[in-house]
Amino acid sequence: MTTDSMNPLLETLQAYPFERLRALLTGTTPPAKEPIDFSIGEPRHPAPAIVSEAIIEHLHGLAEYPKVLGDLRLRRAIADWSTRRFALPIGFLDPERHIISANGSREALFSIAQAVLPPCQASKPLVLLPNPFYQIYEGAALLAG
Repeated sequence: MTTDSMNPLLETLQAYPFERLRALLTGTTPPAKEPIDFSIGEPRHPAPAIVSEAIIEHLHGLAEYPKVLGDLRLRRAIADWSTRRFALPIGFLDPERHIISANGSREALFSIAQAVLPPCQASKPLVLLPNPFYQIYEGAALLAG
């Protein structure tokens, strides 16, 4: 497969900021001071015991791909929790129609852009992004056309 047959919008993507930062820092020596860690996304606390035990109990399922929409029991639990948390009318969220699970925020953010932006047309939709923004916002919008 040549790059000509790939999505031409891939050329519009910016370099991931952490890759650019890594390149900028190559060859530099940090000062002999305790660094201030501004990174995000890494858990700072151990998983609750109930989570660890559930993972151990279900290790046999590691050889299976997850369901595309996620397990219905999980989606029902999400719908029930959301209904309680946000005082929604009972039945407002249908776990079979309104809820999918994702493997992480990047997957979910990319998927939502693909779902709500219309296919490439002569008149392109306007997508507003906060600044600074999470890189996937831009990539999802650009790749959706």
